[in-house]
Amino acid sequence: MFQKIISLVIISVISSFAFSQGKVRGKVTDDETGEAIPYVVVKAVQNGTMKLARKTDFDGAYSLDLPAGKYLLEFSNAVEGYKDQEKEVTVVNNEVLEVNIILSKNIQVIGPVTVRTAKIAGGGTDESLLNQQKDAKGAQNAIGTEAMNATGVGNASEAAAKVSGISVDGNVVYVRGLGDRYSKTLLNGMEIPGLDPDRNAVQMDIFPTTVIENITVYKTFLPNFTGDYTGGLVDITTREFPTKKTMYFSGGLGYNSQATFNSEYIGYKGGKLDFLAFDDGTRALNLPLGQYTKFPDATENDPELGRLIRMFNPTMATELKRNFMDQNYAFSLGNQIDLDNGKVKYGYNVVLNYRNTHRFYNEVQFGEYRKSPDISVNTIYADRKSVGQLAENDVLWSALFGQSVKFGKGNKVTLNLFHTQNGKSSASSLSQENFESNPGILEKTSLQFTQRSISNANLSGLHFRNKWKTEWKLSPTYSRISDPDLRSTALEVMPQPNGENTYLLTPAVGSEIRRIYRDLTEINASGRLDFTYTFQQWDSLESKLSFGGLNTYKTRSFDTYDLNFFAENLTQFSSDPNWYFQDENLWTVEKDSGMVVKGQREPANTFDGRINVAGMYVMNELPITEKFSSTYGVRVEKADYFYTGQNNNGTVKYFDQKVLDEISILPSVNLLHQSVKKADSLHYERTVNYRAAYSQTVARPSFKEKSIAQIYDPIQGRFYNGNIDLKQTTIHNADLRWEYFFGRTEMISASGFYKRFIDPIELVAFDLAPTEVKPVNAGVADVFGFEVEARKVLVFSEDERSNLLIGSNFTYVVSRIDMDRVLLNKGTALVSERTIRQENAREGQTIDRYRPMYGQSPYILNGFLTYSHDTLGLIVNLSYNVQGKKLSVIGVGKLPDVYEQPFHSLNFKASKTFGKDSRWKASASVQNILMNARRRSYESYGDNGAIDNRLYDYFYEGMTFSGSISLTLR
Repeated sequence: MFQKIISLVIISVISSFAFSQGKVRGKVTDDETGEAIPYVVVKAVQNGTMKLARKTDFDGAYSLDLPAGKYLLEFSNAVEGYKDQEKEVTVVNNEVLEVNIILSKNIQVIGPVTVRTAKIAGGGTDESLLNQQKDAKGAQNAIGTEAMNATGVGNASEAAAKVSGISVDGNVVYVRGLGDRYSKTLLNGMEIPGLDPDRNAVQMDIFPTTVIENITVYKTFLPNFTGDYTGGLVDITTREFPTKKTMYFSGGLGYNSQATFNSEYIGYKGGKLDFLAFDDGTRALNLPLGQYTKFPDATENDPELGRLIRMFNPTMATELKRNFMDQNYAFSLGNQIDLDNGKVKYGYNVVLNYRNTHRFYNEVQFGEYRKSPDISVNTIYADRKSVGQLAENDVLWSALFGQSVKFGKGNKVTLNLFHTQNGKSSASSLSQENFESNPGILEKTSLQFTQRSISNANLSGLHFRNKWKTEWKLSPTYSRISDPDLRSTALEVMPQPNGENTYLLTPAVGSEIRRIYRDLTEINASGRLDFTYTFQQWDSLESKLSFGGLNTYKTRSFDTYDLNFFAENLTQFSSDPNWYFQDENLWTVEKDSGMVVKGQREPANTFDGRINVAGMYVMNELPITEKFSSTYGVRVEKADYFYTGQNNNGTVKYFDQKVLDEISILPSVNLLHQSVKKADSLHYERTVNYRAAYSQTVARPSFKEKSIAQIYDPIQGRFYNGNIDLKQTTIHNADLRWEYFFGRTEMISASGFYKRFIDPIELVAFDLAPTEVKPVNAGVADVFGFEVEARKVLVFSEDERSNLLIGSNFTYVVSRIDMDRVLLNKGTALVSERTIRQENAREGQTIDRYRPMYGQSPYILNGFLTYSHDTLGLIVNLSYNVQGKKLSVIGVGKLPDVYEQPFHSLNFKASKTFGKDSRWKASASVQNILMNARRRSYESYGDNGAIDNRLYDYFYEGMTFSGSISLTLR
């Protein structure tokens, strides 16, 4: 069978670009649920004579091959109780006409009825997604291609930021303001790994909107979800094949006010393939090092040392560069082909995307502040300040090849192949002043290149047989992040009486020359099998029993070489970082002076881990009455984590040792009361939902969190330390929600939620080492809040040729941690966080028992205005997003807390279609209109100084103007 399909596919793909008849294709959906209606009879009638009849398949899709002419399409499904509908169409040879129909239940409606189907095509329209939200078993929100095109977002993180209760930090999505480690992202329903060793969640900017059908955010837990679920679950669904042959091209340019054509922009000479996000080997560590082999010592007079020191790339300094404008390009091709006389349907979709951007932070700042030892002094003092320039060149490209085959009466097999490649090159030049600790002035230069990639295959099947539905998915993912040759130079500056500076290489004050080579590889293999049995409950109400299993196996390997360079018998030094790797300044046996290298593979920065999570669930969708239904069930998961690693001196070692062994029983219940009111004057029904939900979930520590590894950031000079003793977090979730749906895409909703965290994981700064942070279990935490959302269309013409859509959502959250139950190391004893804070309290300061939860935003506000005029092909959008001040780093002892300050993001986009059949589209957008900067700052009792005088870090990106043009061929 499959050999026959493959042969037919090859023949049909070649011949698909020309066919002698016309085709009518489309999908039939339910007007209440938005779900596909199978086995609807579709008849093509011409002059009173039926020419052709077909039935929709299990996806509600149909296809008719017809000669050119005018036809009356009749849609009937009397057995299921839907009203018949008719649609007049004109078929043209060698063209595909898309006709999507919404059927309503056979309930008498007085007055004229208008069939509104123009915008229901595909799962990415606002209407289809709102229908799914309305009838979902749990609370959810979504954004699809229609809204993404209107708002002008370029990737998944920007798109998700438009969803109610969503905030974005560093291209990582947070649900309801919860921090990085409590976020979960899926790709086509399957887990994918994150690519940043400093983050737990997935960086969603690697998914361009050209490959996305919709992004759904699930806010209440169902047993068929993964149990590692906290604030919500973000599922990215890639595009399926189109109804008809479609070819799409687009290209765009962007201008950033800080970076583009800036004569002060800095960079360095990288590899020839940087523009493709690959290092060509320029930065490779091409040295004959064994796993723990050290370099020869200069005292050994080994000529091999002189040879090895000359194998390093000599570029260490930044140089002025004038970069071109930001660029982005996209191409897609898709089609649906009928094979074997329509018995087999094959569809494919190919999407390619490329983006190249530059950003320049002309006055980037980093700071370390402390409280005074004198408790009568409220003003905090600077221990270290850095200010200077940081430039970043970010290249990302991705490729998606999706294909699907439908065969038999109820079978569908889909294969999606996806790869994304990201390369970020950065250069920084900072002036650092140390005050209390090791006083001195340093000039710091850092050169970095980070190469990230994800390769994912998602093979899935959907099968219907009688009342059974079977779904299966297999999803292997290979991901890698490589930091080849992170180069940093820190030179001590000694001002001289004559006004000139002398430069020294003095390790005692933090002066150093350092090169780091890091490589992280992760393999993620997931598979799931789900069964659903549909049966009639009392009063002929439909009920569903679902059960299945999911297994996820992940392995991660993190490897680091940390090399330091020292001056052997040198007395003169230069301010130029390149000087230290010039041949005449490198060590040789003959002169016994020059730069030498010391270092090895760092055991404390290296680890291997493997995690297996096996889960099973059972769930019942049970209608109690026509208006009231429940979805309940339980999930059981078994998690095992094995770790290999050691500290630097070898006193603590783990070899494939099990460090996490947990069985979790996770119950869930979702209740829904839904009432449908009579249609309004435009014949749209109004639906009111009342929802209630309770569930128990978990949040497991990530690879880097549950380790003894130490991860270094050479630009900021800060360390992340793992904690092998971390426990998984247990979360109790409760939600109440009211929803009112009216019009095509209009709705109002309000919800309240409560979460209790047992053993939440928080990031704490070290008292004696303020540049180091570590995750710890923080006792018990409570989070409660509410959300409101509204979307309203102001119609300016009865036929809806132009309208203004206004939307906004607001989330308010209160969080608190019981500091009496947060135990921290103080010497050899465990002391509560509250006790440590009391010991360092200022005069008149009262230390409360509770503080805000790490990473929790107190509020999130999104708003937008979208004006559209169908006749003119014009769409104009203005969007705004802000999240409240949140605790970013928890200070301990003499270290103040660090808070991330609100970033007000105001963006504008306008697009216009033109040309034959509106095939051409031009767009223009402006981002960061308010020209805000991203900043984190220290806050301490009684210190009322300006935020910019106590900065932890500061980044000003400027404003970005961009334009693009696209062409769609059908």
